[in-house]
Amino acid sequence: MVKKIFYINSEMEPFASVSNLANLSVEIPLGLQEKGNDVRCLMPKYGFISERKYILREVIRLKEILFDFDDFSYDCSAKSAFLPKSRLQVYFLENKEQFDDLNNLLFKSKNGRFLPDNDKRFAIYSLAAIKMLPNLFWFPNIIVCNGWTSALVPYILKKLAKSNKELSKIKTIYITNSLNKDVLFNHSNLPFNSETLNELKPYNLNQIGCANANATIIVDDEEKLYGNLMKTKIFKDSKSCSHVDISKSDGNFFPLLDEIERVIKKI
Repeated sequence: MVKKIFYINSEMEPFASVSNLANLSVEIPLGLQEKGNDVRCLMPKYGFISERKYILREVIRLKEILFDFDDFSYDCSAKSAFLPKSRLQVYFLENKEQFDDLNNLLFKSKNGRFLPDNDKRFAIYSLAAIKMLPNLFWFPNIIVCNGWTSALVPYILKKLAKSNKELSKIKTIYITNSLNKDVLFNHSNLPFNSETLNELKPYNLNQIGCANANATIIVDDEEKLYGNLMKTKIFKDSKSCSHVDISKSDGNFFPLLDEIERVIKKI
């Protein structure tokens, strides 16, 4: 059965790349599209991404999207382009305050340290990713959250779905390929308050993604991530966490694509 899939990224080749997620973020959506699914991607519009080079186009209905959460109000816009040499649609979420000044390391300063406001930045991004859906006139069946930068999407979706019928139908898959020890969750940095989020304060974003998604897929490579993650209580107790080892797959992502398809059918 054809599914509508929203693939949320923080990096994609050739637009922005700091890890192997950038390649995964291309190969997996393309693979899902080739199987007949309606796939659309989302990533931040970093200031260094050339609108002319990649032919980013304005979308009237995605201009100045206003949204609020608790006592805070925000706005964002989104432009659209196609992944070069493909028909895979990519939306670029614009918020100048959060994304324009980032260098090409994305999450780190020039000295290699993780930026202290990553959790705030990508909380706003995660919220905006959900809030833009009514403006698309398109609600996905599945949201694939690719890495810790979209780890808050499953939680926020659950919260907003309580008052929105369309959102309540959406299932989430969280994909992780790192321990993310340096990306700790600090609710005091976030643009909204929540008793549930406050309870999650001791965890990093990676664990929060696993705790709230309908399914989690751990992508293992030479670092043997699976064993380390399964030592943590959230991953160990999860009944919807699976594992894909791509270290022996000669650089292709077919095992992960197969697992995503299996999980989609299951949830």
